Amino acid sequence: MGGHNPEEGNIRRRYLVVSRYQYNAKSGLVVGLAITHNHIDNNPFRFYVVDYPSHTNGDALLFQMLSYDFVARHEQVIGHVKDSTEFDNLLNQVQNIFLKEQRP
Repeated sequence: MGGHNPEEGNIRRRYLVVSRYQYNAKSGLVVGLAITHNHIDNNPFRFYVVDYPSHTNGDALLFQMLSYDFVARHEQVIGHVKDSTEFDNLLNQVQNIFLKEQRP
């Protein structure tokens, strides 16, 4: 399913971590967004990510924010987002999910 076949060793998925290092280090968890290769333009819940050295490209899905145990899943860092402006925009959207709503 989803192009991932454990028998072929294809079980790793790209994931954009949005949680802070301090949180990750203290909890052993990371919070981030799944990345899909299915790109859709002008969708406010999708952010295009590209990191050529790690062969990572696709849309980070704001509506698929997940928390994972970094150590238990034997995860590894394979790259970093280079465009800080785009990443800042993404983090603003993540924060908007958790801000207290202003009631009329």
